[in-house]
Amino acid sequence: MTQLYLFTALVLAVLVATFAVQNAVPVKVQFLVWNFESSLVVVIFLAAGVGAFASALVSLPQTVRAWARLRQRETEVARLEGQVRQLEDRVAAEAARDRPGE
Repeated sequence: MTQLYLFTALVLAVLVATFAVQNAVPVKVQFLVWNFESSLVVVIFLAAGVGAFASALVSLPQTVRAWARLRQRETEVARLEGQVRQLEDRVAAEAARDRPGE
């Protein structure tokens, strides 16, 4: 699944880069109190970068929760594996005790 995400990100990056390079004209940008003139390539890359950052920021809480659940489950698995080993040892000891003459 990670490979699919990486492939999709690569395709989108290539498409954005191609679009930006084909539209390399100067533009005037106005945002709130800022005014500047720049190449459309810079504006497109800046917008794509801000969008990627915003997307990562929005998905951060979900990622942290998933990481915490993973750690919790890994701890639980380790605890249960310890219990299984104890039970296996107990079964082996009882089996050895039931067969003293062998």
